[in-house]
Amino acid sequence: MKKLFSIRKMKKMMLLLFLIPMFLLQAIQSSHFLRVLNEEMAQNGREILSLHQNALDDDISRIANSISSYWALDYSHSKLLYHQSDFNAYQYSYNVLKEYRSLMSLEPSIGALLLISQANHMVLGAYNDSMISYGEKDVLQDFAQNLTLCWDYAGLQSWEPVQIGQRFYLARLFRNQTAGTLCFIPLDQTLQTNLSPHDSSENFLFFADGEGVPLTLDPVGKEVTLQPHQKKAYFSGNYFIVQSYSPTSNMYLVFAESSPVSLRKINVLSISILGASVLVLLLLPLFFLLLKRWYLHPMEQMETALQKIRQGQMDVRFQEDQKVEELQHLSTSFNQMMDRVKQMKIAAYEKELQYRYAQLQYLQLQIRPHFFLNILKSLYGMAQGRNYEKIQTAILMISDHVRYIFHDNQDMVPLQTELHHVENYIQMQHYITSQSIELHMEIEPGLEGVQVPALCLQTFVENSCKYAIVPGRGLEIFLEVRHLPSEEGGRLDAVIQDNGPGLSQELLREFNGQVSFQYREDRIGVSNIRQRFQLLYGGDCGFACRNLEPGTEFELIFPLQRKGFTTTKEAEEHENFSGG
Repeated sequence: MKKLFSIRKMKKMMLLLFLIPMFLLQAIQSSHFLRVLNEEMAQNGREILSLHQNALDDDISRIANSISSYWALDYSHSKLLYHQSDFNAYQYSYNVLKEYRSLMSLEPSIGALLLISQANHMVLGAYNDSMISYGEKDVLQDFAQNLTLCWDYAGLQSWEPVQIGQRFYLARLFRNQTAGTLCFIPLDQTLQTNLSPHDSSENFLFFADGEGVPLTLDPVGKEVTLQPHQKKAYFSGNYFIVQSYSPTSNMYLVFAESSPVSLRKINVLSISILGASVLVLLLLPLFFLLLKRWYLHPMEQMETALQKIRQGQMDVRFQEDQKVEELQHLSTSFNQMMDRVKQMKIAAYEKELQYRYAQLQYLQLQIRPHFFLNILKSLYGMAQGRNYEKIQTAILMISDHVRYIFHDNQDMVPLQTELHHVENYIQMQHYITSQSIELHMEIEPGLEGVQVPALCLQTFVENSCKYAIVPGRGLEIFLEVRHLPSEEGGRLDAVIQDNGPGLSQELLREFNGQVSFQYREDRIGVSNIRQRFQLLYGGDCGFACRNLEPGTEFELIFPLQRKGFTTTKEAEEHENFSGG
């Protein structure tokens, strides 16, 4: 007896010899690598932030000293603290703006300096045209005008970030009693002006306020979530964040790095751990080869067998000659189950066929009394009129009609036989009832020999003869049969129309609704046709009923069948069992 291998034992062996040691080694290596890399990235970010933040703090300190000295020592500034004549106010403000432009040439980070004099109702500005557009000048001017409305409570007594329009500025109001200077430093231009390019295009610098909200319109500011008051470096999204808060500017300067900058500090321990991991990985192919031969390949064969079973090949079985013990038991149990399923399915199929046959016989018997009752009523009317010759002729026509209904008790007949029966029925109705009935038929050539359910067209013609006759108007019936090509082999489309009064909305909803197999006493002909088609074709047929102006139209669409073929649904089931 051959030796079988257990998947449980192989799993334990793989865990003890390979996976657990490899996992531990990789965990140690990854932890050490991330710690070293984190420290290196944090130190690099702190150096960059220190360099650029010191430069910004120095700039705003020099700007503050210069503006403060203007108000303390400059003659023109001091004069604007008091009310002056228009000429003097213009002359003093001209001198002040000239000094502001000189200061802006020395401090390129300044975007605008606005002179505010409450005593002279004056708000004038000097702008850096390379930074500030014409439209932004008006926005800044309006901002300064609003400050004059609340001068006693105006803020910005220290450097603060503000958003004006679509842009962020670092702003401060140097206030001296009734006058002052409002300074604006565009934050985006500050980064471009004072900071040198980074080592990588994936690294970014941007400003944030005290709550951690980005102030510059940098795309990274929209992707990361900052943590205010966090002193250590941290990860946010795909970026490594280092931030530094400046009390001078009341802002955070944030450095976001998307990738490590160096791997130089991976020490000897990391290299040793990496070598041990490589050794473990080299042993894995041998184990995988055995696993593939004993487990994966048999599983692929089982999957292929299942695909064939789903396609209807019920004779397919799993290979029972397996190396793995669990697969051996699985194959044997599955094959036994499939044998049992096949036997049960065949028994259920035979039972279903018997049920369908009984249903079809019942429906056909239900149609025949309906027709015979109509004939008996007509013959009774002739007898009351003592028209015995007409009765004899009618009986001969009826016998030919009955012979068609009962011929060999067949379910499917050629289309030309059904059409001949329809014509004979119209002639019989015309003769018996003396009604004016005209039948117009349009049959696509080549369809005369296709198989159709018996009485499927005559029932609708009979329905029109019974319900569509209007006093004083001749009845016209139109019958059209055509071929509808399709990928499944084609469909027959049969349309029956009349010029009667039409159907009620209740009947339209009933006929166009779901098929019901409940017994009913009126209009059983149309209902039985729908039931027979449901049993014969299942969902592979269509039925529609609609009112015209005037008249009613019935439409049947079902599979096109030649002589010798069963219905599409039965053919598929027969093919499944013959294949299984």
